[in-house]
Amino acid sequence: MRRYDYLIFDFDGTLVDTGKGILNSLRFAFQDQGDPVPDLSDLRKFIGPPVYYSFTAFYGVPESRVGDYIKSYRARYREKGVYECAPYPAMVETLQTLRGRGVKLGIASSKPESLIWDVMRYLDITDLFDAVVGTAVDDSRHASKTDLIEQCMQKLGAADRTRVLMIGDRLYDLDGASGAGVDSCGALFGYGSEEEFRAHNATWMIADYPALLALVEGEDER
Repeated sequence: MRRYDYLIFDFDGTLVDTGKGILNSLRFAFQDQGDPVPDLSDLRKFIGPPVYYSFTAFYGVPESRVGDYIKSYRARYREKGVYECAPYPAMVETLQTLRGRGVKLGIASSKPESLIWDVMRYLDITDLFDAVVGTAVDDSRHASKTDLIEQCMQKLGAADRTRVLMIGDRLYDLDGASGAGVDSCGALFGYGSEEEFRAHNATWMIADYPALLALVEGEDER
């Protein structure tokens, strides 16, 4: 028996491995602003939270300069980073199968919505989703993850929260799902970890997209 009728996905690190483009663009931003470039392993924590928060909270970039950092980052990302990505294995096939079975699919991401569409057009996956919710490219819309999930549910027409599952790869996705009163699923193939997911009360965890299909359709062993 199917467990969920509405699936809401984070984007970076969940649907698409955009890490290379993000990390290369972050390195460029630090270089362009004349500051030391952090190690790539350290920059990985940028993948998940809003980029504005990451620059200020993780690296102490002052409010007066963070706009310049973001401008440098986005300039490089739009030119090159958009194309430094790949869908996760079996993602497309799994989502096509779920759509064919009547499951509604949405995206709720802290990534600017215009950049989400840029990546989706490049990968030719725009027809997989019934709703896409992101942030404003100028960072003027600082919606929380819970707010983004709520907006996506509204677009999907998901009135019954027990039939909604949020899938993401970082704690922000799980906390956002909790705030919205919906179940959550940690994607172990992304940029988070099992320890992170357990600490933030993930309802489920999956190792790959075939496992998601089994979970949604109630074909797993739980």
